[in-house]
Amino acid sequence: SDFNRTRLGLGINVVPAPVDLADLLADELDELRAVHPHRQIELDISGSLKGNWDGRRLQQLFQNLIVNALKYGAPNTPVRVEGHGDATQVRIDVRNQGPVIECATLARIFEPLTRGTCDPPTSQDDGGLGLGLYIASEIAKAHQGTIEACSDATETVFSVSLPRAVGTANGH
Repeated sequence: SDFNRTRLGLGINVVPAPVDLADLLADELDELRAVHPHRQIELDISGSLKGNWDGRRLQQLFQNLIVNALKYGAPNTPVRVEGHGDATQVRIDVRNQGPVIECATLARIFEPLTRGTCDPPTSQDDGGLGLGLYIASEIAKAHQGTIEACSDATETVFSVSLPRAVGTANGH
């Protein structure tokens, strides 16, 4: 299709400030556990998750990914959030067990109109998937980060990689 992605680009503005994603994720998980008391949401952190990012935007990104995992994961299995920091970047994985996502769907999962174009974005039940993941992807891009999805019979994983310093000269 000749659908022009850039035309729809949200042009998300980020205002980086020192933030510890370990704290941010813990807060977000507390909120989500309150909303989904019957679900198990686990957090596993290794290394430092501190960096210069827009905390509010990243909270929205992770919320979208975790809500997505809660929605599509098998209800009796945990959603696992794993954060790992190394010298140059931080990686957050959101894992859920449940039905495998087909390759074709996976390839288009971050496009804005994955579900029917007529779905109002506000209808949380069905219109939510395409737009929530598209927004998550735009937020990652605005931080010069990447977001990937992979899925097999065991689990579906969304991985976000963020460089620690946004907008600074490469690694200096």
